Amino acid sequence: MNRVKDFYKKISEQIVLFAIIIVIIIAMGIASPYFLSVRNAMNIVQYVSTYGIIAIGMTMVILTGGINLSVGGTLALSVYVAAKCMLSGIPWPVAIFACLLVGGLVGIVNGYAVAGLKIPPLIATLAVEQITRGVHLGLAQGAPLHGFPESFLNIGAGELLGIPMAVVWTVGLFLFFGFFLAKTKTGRLIYAVGGNAEATRIAGINNKRLIMLVYILAGLLCSVAGIIVVGRMNSVAVSIAQGIDMQAITACVLGGASVTIGGKGKVSGTFLGILIMGLIQNSLDLLNVSAYWQTFIQGLILFMAVSLDAIRTIRASGTYKKKR
Repeated sequence: MNRVKDFYKKISEQIVLFAIIIVIIIAMGIASPYFLSVRNAMNIVQYVSTYGIIAIGMTMVILTGGINLSVGGTLALSVYVAAKCMLSGIPWPVAIFACLLVGGLVGIVNGYAVAGLKIPPLIATLAVEQITRGVHLGLAQGAPLHGFPESFLNIGAGELLGIPMAVVWTVGLFLFFGFFLAKTKTGRLIYAVGGNAEATRIAGINNKRLIMLVYILAGLLCSVAGIIVVGRMNSVAVSIAQGIDMQAITACVLGGASVTIGGKGKVSGTFLGILIMGLIQNSLDLLNVSAYWQTFIQGLILFMAVSLDAIRTIRASGTYKKKR
């Protein structure tokens, strides 16, 4: 009976997210004649492809009861290294390997700090964000990089059977990690670690290894997202990926992931959450809302989403206590 209730609860949450998406589309279709254009749809897709890939990694981190504030710096530093490699004459496949290597190494640092040194994830990843962002700024010295091989740019800006590669990569990664978390033993263990780390430890599960894995995957996904961004923009700007962490966290929470307790959330929910964020961002741009007020609105959305998550957690714990 409880499983049936949980199933219908999850379905109802997905329906609510779909309803929000439909309401935004209808409202903006009326408010702006440009909203339903093909060009505007591509703008939304580009937003979702960038932030969505980051949000996949953020979802896995949140499932373990952690948080990752280093995604922006990881993306910036990894693609900067790749860009410098290509501009130095190194073949682009090697540059991509270097990019992924940097993302993975940052993930190792995050994972070791959290799982090995027991530093709170918020503090550990914030420190790593400052380090990676600082290294990028120090190396770049305020100068953007551009002029990359066409074959590299096609990874993010090309098309496959008429479908933008950014969409192909994003949908493919969402499907892969959705399957990974729901259907594999490792994925189920990630949920278990977030739900009750002490119980999994007693059961003989290596929590540290799983947490390390999650942060490494998050770092690699940052690098992948960076490759797609640079492919579209043909440039590595100094300000690349600023504020991307808050966008990703907001999408995860909107999609049902819980930052107050681990082990709660789904990649499919995150996809709907990032789509909502993309629609809202695009709507604010079309309505000519000031960038200053956009920051306020985004912060307000995050605050409201986290507050609702906290309320749900309190009610759930209250229900549990009553049953006891």
